[in-house]
Amino acid sequence: MSTRQMIQENNRLREQMTPANKDFYEDIVVYVRDSRADRQQAEKRLLELAKDVLDAQKKGTSASKLFGGNAEEYARTVVETLPSVKPVEGAAYYIMIAWTALTILFLIETVVGFGSQLAGYSGSSLNRVSLLAIILVAVGSIVIMEVLIKSLSKPQENENRKPGINLKAIGIYLIIAVVVMAIGFSLRNMLPVFTIPPVLSLVFCIIGFLGIRFIFLRKSR
Repeated sequence: MSTRQMIQENNRLREQMTPANKDFYEDIVVYVRDSRADRQQAEKRLLELAKDVLDAQKKGTSASKLFGGNAEEYARTVVETLPSVKPVEGAAYYIMIAWTALTILFLIETVVGFGSQLAGYSGSSLNRVSLLAIILVAVGSIVIMEVLIKSLSKPQENENRKPGINLKAIGIYLIIAVVVMAIGFSLRNMLPVFTIPPVLSLVFCIIGFLGIRFIFLRKSR
């Protein structure tokens, strides 16, 4: 079964549980799905647990009794038995962000290039990409991601306060972005400009997506 099919089957089985069993089981589901466990293996295990709950339910045994009374503690033991997705950390994390941004850049270049050809436009200006643009896209993507993470993840001193925007973090990273852009534009006459045909942009795009899938999102067992 595919992951989607397992989720659908899981939802169907949950509807057959008593309210108490469903609540207890769903606490396990939430914990496992929020973990770093491999998605397909996690859904397979959750499906097995759902069937166990229904079997026990027919015998008059509650999910709480079946799994030891503590949903989170049991879910933790389940996660420990599953293969996990290796997190991207350190320098690899920032390389992944820049790599993804450049992949999207070449995807856009591919669409624009082939679109212009279909429209009968034979000029090469739309296929020109400067080294400056590549640098700004790579660095800018990292800056934007850091702004979002810093502004959204900063803990609040007062728990009753609504989550807000970390203006200090935004200010710092915007200054960095301005400095990078200033340096880049000051070197614009020194940096080369490349003419990249749509076919080559497509090749770069494919390489980019393959890199994301098999390098950055690889799984550890």
